[in-house]
Amino acid sequence: MKDTLNDTVTDARGGAARGAGGNAGAEWQPIAYRLRWRPEGILPGAHPGHGEGAEGQFRRHVPLLRQPDPRRIDLRVSLRDPFGELHVRQFAPRRTVPVAALVDLSGSMRFGGAVAGRVADLCALVALSAVRAGDSFALFGADARLREEVTLPLARRRGLEEEVRERLLTARPGGTGTEGLMDAAARLPGRRGLVFLISDFLMPPVALERLLDALWRHDVVPVILRDGGVEERLPRWGLIELGDLETGRARLVVMRPGLRARWIEAAAARRRALAALFARRGLRPVELGDALDADALAQRLMEG
Repeated sequence: MKDTLNDTVTDARGGAARGAGGNAGAEWQPIAYRLRWRPEGILPGAHPGHGEGAEGQFRRHVPLLRQPDPRRIDLRVSLRDPFGELHVRQFAPRRTVPVAALVDLSGSMRFGGAVAGRVADLCALVALSAVRAGDSFALFGADARLREEVTLPLARRRGLEEEVRERLLTARPGGTGTEGLMDAAARLPGRRGLVFLISDFLMPPVALERLLDALWRHDVVPVILRDGGVEERLPRWGLIELGDLETGRARLVVMRPGLRARWIEAAAARRRALAALFARRGLRPVELGDALDADALAQRLMEG
């Protein structure tokens, strides 16, 4: 079971988030993302890749002896060389990169209809962006096991974003544990990719550390799911029904200023602990609030 700070507030909103059950992604444009490394591989793509090659973006002229490729001889530059040396054009290859989304589907992710709303929006937008950039995209959903019905292998076909959205619209988060994310990590390709790890991260720190260890090869973007109804918009006074979405236990709590302050401070402390854990691994998380902010996400991804 996840290590919750408090019981989560009973989900009473039934998936009112933007995009739930709809097609909000159709109005979005693909966003660009910049990698912090140079991908390898042989498939031409949009990202500056490793090494030097005969195709891609022009880089410079080099002597033919350094790059023995007569097809790339530049006669104009060679004729201007006072020593009569032949020069060839050298290019920086551009390569594709695998992009994947690993989605936590344990019980706490049921809160607020998040998976069918903003998480589906996010994954559809990332899938659309990856395909438009010539990259491949894969979706994995997991709770205590890998959910095959929510999983899509790497692909770059048109319309993939709608398939991703449909899988998440019909997904039903439930149960306890996130061990299935380890199986998802094992299914990722061997070469380095860009991985979005989407969760509320209400899991024990040791489990999160183990999962990040399994993803060591990849550039991981943690996406932290937050809900203002739990952490910010609590009433000062009132009777609140609380429920643990993983175990199903429920109880009534009398909210009062002192308890509200402790609750908010506990949530802030958890966020600080998460930020410190990610910072130790050089990871910069993205917060996914009550609705997907595509502009903020695009700016974050362009920062690398």
